[in-house]
Amino acid sequence: HQDWPKLIAYLRDQENMKVDIEEMNKLINRTPNANDMKEALMGMDRIEHFYDLKSSDMAQGHVAGQQLGSRMSASDCLALADYLYKRSEFRRAAEWYRLSLSVLTKPNNNVSFKFYAPKREELEKMFVISSVANLSDYLKELSQNPNNSLVHLRPRKPPTVIEQGCQGKFPPGPQLVCRYNSTTTPFMRIAPLKEEEISRDPLIWLYHDVIYDSEITQLTNLTREEMILGTTTNYTTPDRVNRLFHIKVTNDDGGKLDKTLVNRMADISGLDMGNTTTLARINYGLGGYFQEHSDYMDIKLHPELTEEGDRLMTFLFYMTDVLVGGGTIFPGAQLAIQPKKGSALFWYNLHNNGDPNPLTRHAVCPTIVGSRWVLVKSMLNYEQMFKKPCYK
Repeated sequence: HQDWPKLIAYLRDQENMKVDIEEMNKLINRTPNANDMKEALMGMDRIEHFYDLKSSDMAQGHVAGQQLGSRMSASDCLALADYLYKRSEFRRAAEWYRLSLSVLTKPNNNVSFKFYAPKREELEKMFVISSVANLSDYLKELSQNPNNSLVHLRPRKPPTVIEQGCQGKFPPGPQLVCRYNSTTTPFMRIAPLKEEEISRDPLIWLYHDVIYDSEITQLTNLTREEMILGTTTNYTTPDRVNRLFHIKVTNDDGGKLDKTLVNRMADISGLDMGNTTTLARINYGLGGYFQEHSDYMDIKLHPELTEEGDRLMTFLFYMTDVLVGGGTIFPGAQLAIQPKKGSALFWYNLHNNGDPNPLTRHAVCPTIVGSRWVLVKSMLNYEQMFKKPCYK
């Protein structure tokens, strides 16, 4: 979105070059725009923070203990440096300006050099400006207690529980059981499903091979215009922060595929999934994540929700593999589940007496490599009053 006007102006100045600029302008709608660039930079910033990465490792493609097949160019580093500078994160910006300088090479193509390659003099200038931008902070420290460490010498804050989970620092989970579930409904006797017991408190199961490639292709065949930027209700995350995912919700009785999936959920859970479907298709792109939240709303704190009831359980279908990042984290239970295409997580948000189980609060780690597609459905507890088993 930034280079295109420069390229068009250059082509117009070339008398010997015959180019249909109007046809080229038609391609602009297929290219990333300013919002796409902002989301990508926000995601890169989040990845660096969440996974406690060194900027130099990140630029070299070494993230989350894996060496990726690509590295960041000088232009990539410059874009992230400018983003951090505008957010007044000058020390981090200086690191990225320096990295941009270190990987700066002159392209073989003179046109590419003219439009894409950063200017060394400009990078050097921005590095110096970023390095001294905190001068006022250093001057303030002169009048403070000398027993206090200087800001740049203070240890970094320890990672949160969510960040520990995303970094793979949770202890190994309990070794429970895997089995074929053939007892929930009569249909399951002739078509049992692969069930993996993940946790008993909270109650969480992972079902394998329960959504098929043909269904996934149909469900993920969406354009960005058909989706909206994801947010949550004030009941589950009252302290809102930036979220980075896109969502499409189906609020009707759906078509054949919707009904098929709802019937499959009923077979897995043994619950009454209702006559209508409310299925949410969610996509997490680069750096896409979801802060810690609950699917329950706690009607004791919000009596206005008493009539409809609280969210008893959640189904989470994984429609893609995510190579790096994108895990589902339950911090209270210290559980981390990596997305596996075709599988589905199923858990109860409420205890047998209807009270919320805080251990079901969960989050989504930032996606590093891949595109995280999930399908989500929750059911209210009043509808299941005579169907839900009382697990011990």
